[in-house]
Amino acid sequence: MLDEIKGRAQKTAKKRMIGWAIAIVVLMLAPLFAPVRFLIGGTDLTGKKNIDYSKYEGKYVQLDVKYAIDYYMEEYTVNKNTGRRTGTNAYGYIVYNLEDNSAIGVWLPSKKDAAMQSRVRAFVNWYNNGTESNVFVRTEGTLKKLSGSSLTNFKKSLDLLEDDGLSGINDIAEFYYIDYSSVNRIPTVVVYIIYIVCIVGIFMILMSVFQLATKKSERELKKFLNTNPGVTEAQIDSDMRSAVRIGKSNPIFAGPRFTVWQVNTAIKIMENSKLVWAYYYRVTGRNSVSQTRIYNIDKKMIAINASEDASNKLLNAYLESQPHMVIGYKPEIEKQFRKDFQGFLNLSYNNRQDAGSMQDAFSGNDGFTTQFREDATSTSSEDTPSRYND
Repeated sequence: MLDEIKGRAQKTAKKRMIGWAIAIVVLMLAPLFAPVRFLIGGTDLTGKKNIDYSKYEGKYVQLDVKYAIDYYMEEYTVNKNTGRRTGTNAYGYIVYNLEDNSAIGVWLPSKKDAAMQSRVRAFVNWYNNGTESNVFVRTEGTLKKLSGSSLTNFKKSLDLLEDDGLSGINDIAEFYYIDYSSVNRIPTVVVYIIYIVCIVGIFMILMSVFQLATKKSERELKKFLNTNPGVTEAQIDSDMRSAVRIGKSNPIFAGPRFTVWQVNTAIKIMENSKLVWAYYYRVTGRNSVSQTRIYNIDKKMIAINASEDASNKLLNAYLESQPHMVIGYKPEIEKQFRKDFQGFLNLSYNNRQDAGSMQDAFSGNDGFTTQFREDATSTSSEDTPSRYND
């Protein structure tokens, strides 16, 4: 039985590893391959001639901009109270692709404006003097078709440039723009979130590999054996074979001597002779909780997450096999536990030999044996096992 729970802990680590691996692959590929494309970079349009921009629409592209002609649009914020402009977020530029002899739009964050203004000066210098520039601003983003107000502003800017003497600009214009804020139409911020999730996933995979290699799941078991030199794995296994098995997929073993269960990949174990009190605890609502709370002789609380049904079965097992334990909850019991621990122990723990004869006296309770948080919306359960002195 102990080997079974060891194997289950190892399987949990393997499932976690496989689950995260699948999640990483799906996240990297499913959203239009955007995360992968962002890593390897966009399709480079720099230096290409006779570009058919429609073939790249919706795709992540890259263009090294040597020449910017002018602005065509900007995005800025306004103070709602004063109506005053408070700052600029992004600019749209008309850029000139010399090799392709075409003009398209580029949408960039305002932090790149200084660099783009230098490309405007480079265009003026090239247009007037024929001096080519070797400096460029690398732009990456999704190639999109201009539409709505963006298209209107783009066309107006082209007309103004024509009026100012830049003849032929309308003839070479392509009504597309590179949008820095998306990758294959997926917002860049979403791509960054995916990266963060994937990093967490890689960490979880590495942790699972480490757990499998070092058998970390057995650490608590080994720690228990080291602090209890008289106890062997064979004894624990034998106790588990005679234990009440609660649950199937992730069982709790309530044996005569030990309580054994699994939390994620860790094997947990308690010596029942050191337990003094147990009851079911529940909180409903947004942060719901359902668990069996168990206290040992050192007044330490151990919580086992379990449904109400599983908790009741565990408490019933204690009720039948652990006469030294107080089973169930009442405010006065908690008060005595906190303020008069010795008196609390006298209820059952210090009277083990008489516990059987005291059972009848303890059974006359009012049914309120489950503790609930005061701010929780819930009702008490009359089916929860109890044993305490009224």
